[in-house]
Amino acid sequence: MTRYYDDHIIEDIELRIDIIDVISETVNLTRRGNRYWGICPFHAEKTPSFSVSTEKKMFYCFGCHTGGNMFSFVMKRDGVDFKEAVQILAAKAGVKIVTAERKKDDKKTGVLNINQAAVEFYQQYLHGEYGKAAREYLAKRQISGQSIDQFKLGMAPNGWDGLEKHLLKKGFSHDEVQLSGLIKRNENRNSYYDVFRNRLMFPIFNSGGDIIGFGGRVLDEALPKYLNTAETDIFAKRRNLYGLHQGREHIRQANEAILVEGYMDCIMLHQAGVKNAVASLGTAFTTEQARLLVRYAENVLILFDGDEAGQRETLKAIEVLGGQGIKIYVTILPEGMDPDDFLNQYGKEEFSEYIKNNRISHIEYKIDRYLRLVPELDIQNKIKMINLVKGDIASLKSELEKDYHIKDLARKLMIEENIIYREFKPSGRYSEKESISRNKTEIIRDNKKCGDYAIEEKIMAAILEDDKNLNKIKNSIGLDFFTHSELGALVDYYDKLSGEILNRQQELKIWAIEQSLDGILARINFLVGEEYLNEIQINNFIQDVKRQKSEFFWQDISGELNNLNNNGDFNALLRFILDFDTALNNFQEGGKM
Repeated sequence: MTRYYDDHIIEDIELRIDIIDVISETVNLTRRGNRYWGICPFHAEKTPSFSVSTEKKMFYCFGCHTGGNMFSFVMKRDGVDFKEAVQILAAKAGVKIVTAERKKDDKKTGVLNINQAAVEFYQQYLHGEYGKAAREYLAKRQISGQSIDQFKLGMAPNGWDGLEKHLLKKGFSHDEVQLSGLIKRNENRNSYYDVFRNRLMFPIFNSGGDIIGFGGRVLDEALPKYLNTAETDIFAKRRNLYGLHQGREHIRQANEAILVEGYMDCIMLHQAGVKNAVASLGTAFTTEQARLLVRYAENVLILFDGDEAGQRETLKAIEVLGGQGIKIYVTILPEGMDPDDFLNQYGKEEFSEYIKNNRISHIEYKIDRYLRLVPELDIQNKIKMINLVKGDIASLKSELEKDYHIKDLARKLMIEENIIYREFKPSGRYSEKESISRNKTEIIRDNKKCGDYAIEEKIMAAILEDDKNLNKIKNSIGLDFFTHSELGALVDYYDKLSGEILNRQQELKIWAIEQSLDGILARINFLVGEEYLNEIQINNFIQDVKRQKSEFFWQDISGELNNLNNNGDFNALLRFILDFDTALNNFQEGGKM
């Protein structure tokens, strides 16, 4: 396959786009440990066997054995070749590919460029002569200069067409700017006007770092208090979260996202070092936003405002997150306070201590809230309470967790535990014992499916992981021992490469795609770094191969001697002795023939 891209184009794309984001456009992924799992899009299955590693930037299906990197995925998903996959992902990443002919930017790229120009305009205005009121407001809210820069906060002027004129001077047309949602047309006057005027501006990033929209807050009592960019081709409130771009790596590291309501709450938490915080975009928390969080973490802590409205939204968010199989926790702030208020009043240390001491599961939260609201804990309210959390408790995977919450419920409702247990007695086709047995079977099947690697595959992973392993194996037994032809082809090509190990691994990935070996390479890469083989095991493998080669060597000698005995002459015997001496020396030097 002829390559048309620069040497570093693949690396640039992989740096700018997360493989999780690419695959999540098609597959609903759930994090388990350090990998993400979902239903494979390339074959029919009910139990997820499709795994993605963001660290290795690769995916692999343990069911149909399809695998590769993000380019392989796009090729298989869209039915395109490697060149087209590179073009698709380069456009998504904003990476320019130098070719003889280059098409003009599409509408999406145009809107992104306009948004970037608007951010720069708003930032200049904030730091200029007329941004004093906004700067004073931010200082009053204790927003630091570093946070202002990190979140690219700005200020929209009070005039009707300041941004419009600026963007037209930049070379954008009215039609292009209108697509961004930053200006609107006044049909009566046959003119355009700025949507955001006299507002503190909060750029909204997608997870990849592109500015896709804006939120604007008034500094006075005007209404509406907050205003967002109208939905465009690249922006929808329900599909994005504020702060996700700045916080996604911290969310992964913590394996938890802290969900807050407002822009200021999110910024203040990041400023205080709580960098795994995200906020909904001035709307009720949505299923699409929940799916975004599931890509990055297995746990969510809901930290909404302490007033009644905030607690109602907490319940709604619990219901949305509950459908995504993610563990949900809640911290209730003091009445009338939001995270921003709490941090400003008490500081970071007190805030962290409060979160730690007041963190409860979503089940405990629902029970406690219901008990606070009911006027009397009579039999009907007790039944309602049990039914309210019955589904939540039953859906827990851990029997210990189920037991804990049933006992907690019994204590708070002042009911004997055995009565609560009877309410949870399975009524379907499987008894409790059968259900446990089936769960164990599924776990065993998953472990076998995801860990049943052949020894040659583990050796290949060891070779890719460390050049010491490559050199040790190569010098001891050579590299021609692989019985799997695809592994032999991979190791043969890899051995011919030169340079740093990461560069060689990247070159191997590209070559594997071109040779349709990306599936087996992805499978092997899932082993790299997992320490499946230690030094003793590698030495044992080398000795096993030497033993096998010794057996094959003497079998060949025996066969040749038998042939000479039956059909040979003196000259043939002499040639055999000379060849045998050379072969024996090579074999004794390291088992290589």
